[in-house]
Parts: sequence; structure tokens; C-alpha cells
Amino acid sequence: MLEHVPRVPPTATLTLVARRDYPGVTGQRASILRFAWPAQALGTRHGLARFAAGDLVGIVPPGSAVPRYYSLASGWKDGFLEICVRQLPGGLYSTHLLGLKMGDTITAFIRPNPGFALPRTRRPVLLIGAGTGVAPLAGFIRRNDRRSPMHLYFGGATRRGTFTSAPTFSAGSAKGAWQRWRRSSPACPVAVAMCRMPCAEETPSACAAGGQGALVRVCGSRAMAQGVAETLDTVLAPLQLSVSTLKAKERYAEDVF
Repeated sequence: MLEHVPRVPPTATLTLVARRDYPGVTGQRASILRFAWPAQALGTRHGLARFAAGDLVGIVPPGSAVPRYYSLASGWKDGFLEICVRQLPGGLYSTHLLGLKMGDTITAFIRPNPGFALPRTRRPVLLIGAGTGVAPLAGFIRRNDRRSPMHLYFGGATRRGTFTSAPTFSAGSAKGAWQRWRRSSPACPVAVAMCRMPCAEETPSACAAGGQGALVRVCGSRAMAQGVAETLDTVLAPLQLSVSTLKAKERYAEDVF
């Protein structure tokens, strides 16, 4: 029997320097984890090429030869590497990462994700995510140097002490302006909540505004992304727009898991 072992690129050792923990509604706790790295690690020979929010970090826990990829909430210019991890039942990778203590290290490498990156533009941007899928979207906000109008729709738990705070990633460090963020509850999927929010009527105009129109980035589970696409098709129909139209114009991209 043949057993396939993925070839892992050169890696770098990253050190955990900060974390923010959230208990979770059903025991599936989540954490924002921030890592530092040795100065010499920032180079392709050491496994950490220059990276941006929305790229992926491959992490290989002890005892495994297969990397697990997490969307980055930071870029190399931020001076740290940040991800968000949610506990999965029996999850080898999430258990390892959530069990790290200050000063512990991980082995990691960068995988570019150019199809999800935001181009340098002043177009309006719609950011739509749920749960830990907010990580790269918060990274886009953090590096909004051109002060593009940004709308973040975030679906997450709302009980006290759960992972609810999308602005946690960017508070005190965002150089650009973002217009608003909205949160939905587990009982109200983010796609449905988009239509119920006070700013929902602005979604079609934002998509159609600004010359060639807004850019849309969606991050979360496949089911959530499908629901968002169906909702946007309904919302955009009066403007003779659809998700497939936006994708064809390279204005709509998903990072799903």
C-alpha cells in the first residue's frame, strides 16, 4: 500500500507572544494567537516569505507530517504573525495550538493566497465572515492604508464571553477607516442577518458604486459562503448583478473551509 506524505516547504520557528481567549458557546473555544519570529526568518530560504493578510500559514504540529493551513490576520509589515483558532472536536491542530503557553513555539511556513488578496485600490470593499473566518478580513482592515470605505458583516456568537469582537484584531492599529461592522448570532446565520441589518440597503449601492464597483471578500465555512452568495444574488438582482457576475469581473473571492 502506498502512503502519500506531503512535501513540506522549509519552515521557520515562531514564538507565541500574545493571546486572547474566548470560552465559546458549546465548548468550542477560540483564541487569537500572535507569534513573533527571529529576524533572519523573514526570507524564502527560512520558510517565511513576505506575507500579507489573507495569505495562509501552514503549521505542522509534533507527531504530524501534514500541515494545516490558517488564514492570516496580519502582514509582515505588522511585525508579527496572527491567526484565529477555534477548538474542533478531536482536532489535532486546534488542540495543539490552543494548548500553547507564552514562549512556546510552532513550526510554520507561508503559502501565498493571491486570489483572495485585496488589490491596492480605493474601491469600496464588502467583507463578510463568520466565526474565525473574520481573521483575514480584520487583517484587511488593519492594513487599509488607502482608507478605502469598508463594510464588515460578521456572524458570530453573542453570549457573554464568547468570540464576538471582530474589532479586537484592529483596535489601536488600523491606519485606514472602516465604516461599520455588524454581528449576527448562531441562531441567525450571517447571510440572513445581512438582510435584516439597518445597513443592508447599502449593500447593492456599495457593490455598484465607485466606477467598476466594490470588491467582495467572504471567509468562513462552505455552508456559510453558499448562504452569503444566495443572499447577495437576491439583494443584487434589481441591479442586474449577481455573484457569478462579480466573480467573472474578479471582484468576488472566497476563502472557505
